[in-house]
Amino acid sequence: MNTRGLAFDAAPALMLVLRSFLVAPWFLAAAGAVLMAAGPSAWDDRYTPGILAATHLVTIGFVMLTATAAIFQLVPVVAGAALPYAAQVAPIVRWGFALGAIALAAAFLDGRPLLFGLAAAPLALAAGAFTLSAAGALWRLPKQKTTTPMGYAVAMLGIALTFGLAMAAERAAGAPASATLIWAHPLWVLTGGIFVLWAAVAAQVLPMFQATRPWPARLSLGIGPLVFGLLLAALAAQVWARGTPEEAIEAGLGALVAAYAAFIGHRLWTRGRRRADAMTAFWYLGLASLMAAGVIGGLLAIGVLAGPRWPLAFGFLAIMGAAVSLMDGMLYKIVPFLVWLHLQRRPGHAPVLMSSAIGERAMKGHAALHLATVGLGLAAIASPRMFWGAAAASWVADGALLGVNLAAAQVFYRRASRAAGGIPHATF
Repeated sequence: MNTRGLAFDAAPALMLVLRSFLVAPWFLAAAGAVLMAAGPSAWDDRYTPGILAATHLVTIGFVMLTATAAIFQLVPVVAGAALPYAAQVAPIVRWGFALGAIALAAAFLDGRPLLFGLAAAPLALAAGAFTLSAAGALWRLPKQKTTTPMGYAVAMLGIALTFGLAMAAERAAGAPASATLIWAHPLWVLTGGIFVLWAAVAAQVLPMFQATRPWPARLSLGIGPLVFGLLLAALAAQVWARGTPEEAIEAGLGALVAAYAAFIGHRLWTRGRRRADAMTAFWYLGLASLMAAGVIGGLLAIGVLAGPRWPLAFGFLAIMGAAVSLMDGMLYKIVPFLVWLHLQRRPGHAPVLMSSAIGERAMKGHAALHLATVGLGLAAIASPRMFWGAAAASWVADGALLGVNLAAAQVFYRRASRAAGGIPHATF
């Protein structure tokens, strides 16, 4: 494991980030439960109430909770400087996004304008607190291959969340959401926020945990401004020059995402450590899904693919296939590592293995279940009446198993700490 140049002494208290990691998986399970209750008709279109509720439970409840916690953890370790007021901001971010995800899902399922207004309040608080804290820290740092693209990702996530809050305000006022916001919001979330943030994290965690060759700093430093510029150009084309320019830019974004995923996949395939573990399985699935989503998104933009199934397949591959898979793989390395790190920092504590926190068999079992969930989800998109029940049930089990496995790491930490003479307040 390559940890050169990392400031682990600057890492925040364990539970500052672990609480978010422990809560997030249950939003995956809740999304599956929503689809189970909604029935096969939820899979007919990407704008059905069930799909919209499940999508936002995953993107806000799982992805945002996990991503924001990872930034609170990684920035101090990589840059040696904590986010301002992290101990006060992190709980606001965690519970703001958690409560907002629940309220927004209820709003989509119920449809009443009041619920959209209620959902907007905690989401605006969480988004504002996180953006101000993270952007304030990241933009003051010198250019680095991890923190620089993170800064762009935070900025683009902030813009995407602003678009989402504007749509919630429109719905709260009893008006339909504007077409431009419906188009821009998912594009900025998936491409500008999640993809660029993943690219930043991959540059750090893959050489560290998978012994991949580091990639050129120029590539990491350039991905953020490149995607940001393309998204701004696409937005300008959407507003002022609808048609070919916007479609060409979206197709270019799809090609860029697919090419970058292929590049990372090649780095992973040619890594120095040949033994495959659970993280490897999750990342191969995530990278394959990301490449497929990039290709489908590009073909949708130029009109080669048509019909309601393809946009639904694109969204499912981008979110459940790519974002969730890649974050699962990251969590199964970062959480055991954090538990191990905080135990080793305790004076006189007996050495422990990282693999003791979460067993490899449990993680590989979840990887197999997640692969089945992605496969059943694609089958449900193709044939809802036949596969919707199995897809939703697998989705619930997928989130629940991740939650149980991460909770096992917390239990291991508690037991190991008690055996060594108690849990220090500053760590827990």
